[in-house]
Amino acid sequence: MTWLYVLASVVLFAAPLAGPLAQTSGMAPVMQALVEQSGVPNLVSGVILETRLFDTIGEVVVFTLASIGVRQLFREETKRDSIRSLTDLPSRVVCEQVATISSLVAVEMALRGHLSPGGGFAAGVAGGTAIGLVLISGGSRFTAKLHKRWHADRWEKAAVLGFVLLALLSLEGIAPGLGRFGGLLSGGWIPLLNLLVALKVTLGSWAMVQRFIQYRGLL
Repeated sequence: MTWLYVLASVVLFAAPLAGPLAQTSGMAPVMQALVEQSGVPNLVSGVILETRLFDTIGEVVVFTLASIGVRQLFREETKRDSIRSLTDLPSRVVCEQVATISSLVAVEMALRGHLSPGGGFAAGVAGGTAIGLVLISGGSRFTAKLHKRWHADRWEKAAVLGFVLLALLSLEGIAPGLGRFGGLLSGGWIPLLNLLVALKVTLGSWAMVQRFIQYRGLL
């Protein structure tokens, strides 16, 4: 029966190739309308943080619930005394270098995500990746101290509340002007919403991965 499953899988994945491609000739007016409405060159950011902003609020809330769920999961458990991490020096150096690059990419996408490929969610993923690489390369105790010293949990909650508040203002039509098209401060609330999403996703990822390492001993 294995060959039958393989054949069915091939047919399933090849079927879309047999049909004609979708016609995009009539999309220019739609794209122009999205640009005029959002005021930013990155139409993906314009759609996520303007056209379908209500859905994006739900996505941020779902991610917040996942972070809360991880906290509740380890609420009654004790922390591990020993934590596994990479031991060979070349691997640790590579992780630290890639973490540095990833953190710089996160900042770039958070600040300019509405002007070029990127955005808050992508920046948060890059930031969470940077922190995860530092954790698995032996920096778990140091990052735990930083997480507690800088009250990262409070900043995460503040980012969620700030995002929801600005999103509600935007949905009510209360927003600053679109500004100069292509400028860093263009697009109304979109640049600030991108920053808040990036902060939320980065800190939420940090909290969840940090707890998995502390209570499970490894990723």
